[in-house]
Amino acid sequence: MYCVTINTMKMTLKRGLLLGLLIGVASALLYAPKTGKELRKELKEKVEAVPQTFFNFLESLIDLTVSVLDFAKSAFKEQSYKFSKAFESGLSAAKEKSDELRKYATQTSQSK
Repeated sequence: MYCVTINTMKMTLKRGLLLGLLIGVASALLYAPKTGKELRKELKEKVEAVPQTFFNFLESLIDLTVSVLDFAKSAFKEQSYKFSKAFESGLSAAKEKSDELRKYATQTSQSK
């Protein structure tokens, strides 16, 4: 009994799918806004436009990549310049402190 029910369900499903497919095809043919010839022509034009559209997309992607790299390069240069100036300022301050400490050490050792 169990096998009969499953087989019956499979047959009902297959019939339902087939009936739905036939109704869909018939509806599409009856309500299609264009003839088959017009539809094929439009489809052919769209398919032929795909390589150009893809080329345009790649060209835009390359332009965007170049822009991002230019921005990154300029940001890196700016940060590098700021770091260099900060390092030079720190080095100068360290030299001044070193000179002050030497003077202080010299004065302290001479006063003893």
